[in-house]
Amino acid sequence: MGIPGLTTYISNNSRRYLENYALHDSYLVIDGNNVCCQLYTWHARCNCAFGGDYDKYAQCVRDFFDQLLRCNVTPLVLIDGGCEDKKLKTVISRTKQKIHIASYYTLSSQQRTKFLPLLMREVFKDIMNEKGIRYAQCIFEADNTIAAIARILNCPVLSYDSDFYIYGSLYIPFNMMETNVDPNPTGRGGYITRCKIYYVDKLFQVHYGLNQSLLHLAAVLLGNDYVKQHMFKNFFRHLPRTGRKYNNEQQRRIDTIFDWLRRHSLNEAVIGILRRLRKQERRHVLNTIEKIINGYINAPLNVLHMLGIPAEIFSRSNMQNMSKMYKFEGDIYNLTYIDERMQINEAELSDGEETEDREIANLLEEKKLISNKFFVDNLPQWFINEFKQSRFPSYFIDLLMRKLYVCPTQIEDYSYVSSIVASLKIIGVIYGLLISGVQGRNSNMEYITRDENKKIKRYQLEYSDNILGCKLPPLLNLREVSIVIRREILNTTLTISNAKYINEIPSIWMLYIATMKYWIDQQEEPSKFSCHVYSLLFALLFNIIDYNIGFYRTVSKFYQSYIEIIDNIRQERKIGNYQPQYSINATLADAIHEVDANDCIIVAPFFISNYEVDWKLHSQPKKFNITIIHGFAEFQNCLRHSMNLNALLGYPYEPTRVANVFNGTLLYNLCSNFKKRDDVEAYINLILQDSPSLSRLFNILLLKVKSLFNITLEKKADKCKKQKIKRHEKKKCISQEENHEENPPQESTSEEFYDVNNSFSILGTMQH
Repeated sequence: MGIPGLTTYISNNSRRYLENYALHDSYLVIDGNNVCCQLYTWHARCNCAFGGDYDKYAQCVRDFFDQLLRCNVTPLVLIDGGCEDKKLKTVISRTKQKIHIASYYTLSSQQRTKFLPLLMREVFKDIMNEKGIRYAQCIFEADNTIAAIARILNCPVLSYDSDFYIYGSLYIPFNMMETNVDPNPTGRGGYITRCKIYYVDKLFQVHYGLNQSLLHLAAVLLGNDYVKQHMFKNFFRHLPRTGRKYNNEQQRRIDTIFDWLRRHSLNEAVIGILRRLRKQERRHVLNTIEKIINGYINAPLNVLHMLGIPAEIFSRSNMQNMSKMYKFEGDIYNLTYIDERMQINEAELSDGEETEDREIANLLEEKKLISNKFFVDNLPQWFINEFKQSRFPSYFIDLLMRKLYVCPTQIEDYSYVSSIVASLKIIGVIYGLLISGVQGRNSNMEYITRDENKKIKRYQLEYSDNILGCKLPPLLNLREVSIVIRREILNTTLTISNAKYINEIPSIWMLYIATMKYWIDQQEEPSKFSCHVYSLLFALLFNIIDYNIGFYRTVSKFYQSYIEIIDNIRQERKIGNYQPQYSINATLADAIHEVDANDCIIVAPFFISNYEVDWKLHSQPKKFNITIIHGFAEFQNCLRHSMNLNALLGYPYEPTRVANVFNGTLLYNLCSNFKKRDDVEAYINLILQDSPSLSRLFNILLLKVKSLFNITLEKKADKCKKQKIKRHEKKKCISQEENHEENPPQESTSEEFYDVNNSFSILGTMQH
């Protein structure tokens, strides 16, 4: 994002451009898309290779907002909307890069490169809702709106996007903000967060003569997401070299451009650029210059009312939005062309710019848009309102505008088809609803994902305006359709319309389990995914355990708080001959409500140990099973799109709180462990043998959902027994580990929850 090299340039000269700042008792405008990624990259400590430790990330987001609230800071979060024409090439190019990175990503890769998980933004929004944080989503990119609101409120922006060095608003770079709070040193009470802040006037003082309008032109010359520097190659040749030494050419170029611009007015500078372009190039380049400068100046502020900003400030914001648009005055074709090639030793651009991919070039040409304003004016008002509330993902705008979906990339098994394929039926219904009733737009959509050769490729997805023979309602009237019909559209899509016991599943799990059913139905051999399903179901217990014991993700820290309590529980139960009688005929809701907190304490070490990576995977990377990851990647894609369809239909089911149900490391460890077992259900009951209320809950859950997965959850004993026979023939005996599991001790201690057949069991005791 932003302007290449500018963050490094400012950071290397931080004493000149940044000041110490105490953040407290103010508004803070947050670049939501950027900060949600930075929190994951800098602070979350998640295992990227397993698809997303969303519970850990959620806790990190909680801590972040708690820190701001403790300092009496009012966060205002702005989220990006759909992709504008000028950024489409960048989005597709980055997708290519991510596909390449994901194709060789392993456990060791995450030490060098963070890979953002698919449902991270949903978790970020869930925590904002939980904390009562004000947020809104722009129809298109949010950066200029973020900067404009910060100027109106005279407060800082928090981001890690170098564009904010250009906008003129106060700016706190994310990496310059400390993660702890201090008492306010003024003695007025309260707390502060220490950070460094950027004032654009500091830049103008260093480069005397530079001003805000020239700074916008600097962004054009330096290249951002919307313009590439090779456009100005001839112009750069005439710039004198400064005497300062820089580590790379881009750092030198930034300094040189600032120095050149400060000596000219905006019009003079534009003329100087255009004169070094051939006549046939000038109109296109001038249009680009005007568009980008005006993009920095002119900001849509139609989300202000959603952020709870007082009315008197809101009225001033209308004046702020009346900035004069830039329009070049002069005849661009009568300017004398200056060719700089012979005037200076060539210092060509060293950015490694690639020749544009033909597939991308063709796509950009085909997908040129009608004006954004015309497009927005033709959307239903209810849809615009809910989009601004960030109920819908940004790609909804892309589907409506271009009939194009650039699919997100995940870590997965590249010997299989892309994980997005499993969710195409859901995407098809989403697309059908979005364009239903729109005249002249009823045609197939395209989606971009990887092919079997790890290359980016476009595919067609057929448009259908009906589901099971019934015509889909038009988008305009979708909110007028009864919730019963909207629920049935979702049920039919997820293949649960006639599912037995489905209505007995608690609302918090309904969409999640329905999505599991849909995902399994897409498989050619469902039985191969039995361990995935058991893992997803068993992992539903971890949030219940967290609720009862608190948030622990290392066994050592858990034992610091609970080792004596565990011993006391076991002693009391032994003395009292503890044998509770739980009815299996209870509802799931009752079983959840009646979970015993002591049972959660007893079983917690097993779960907590499985939140950590088995160190054998580091020392023996071939043990890393990417096929297990692929199954969960498919499921995540299905979950994402079922959540999006649920939102589009007005939430016929309660939204899934992803952080409460999905920890990728836990799921991988469980699935890998379960694949070693003859009877997974017996093994799970062994784990839960000293936690009877949780055992009862899990068995009632199985009773209710097993009919949804009747083929998938058939016993796999025959297969395992054949494997055992082979091992027996080879070793002539059954291993000690198998004997231990088949004859578990009658009395269990906390250590006995670490099953010796579970290679992840002892991890927690190794954490310090």
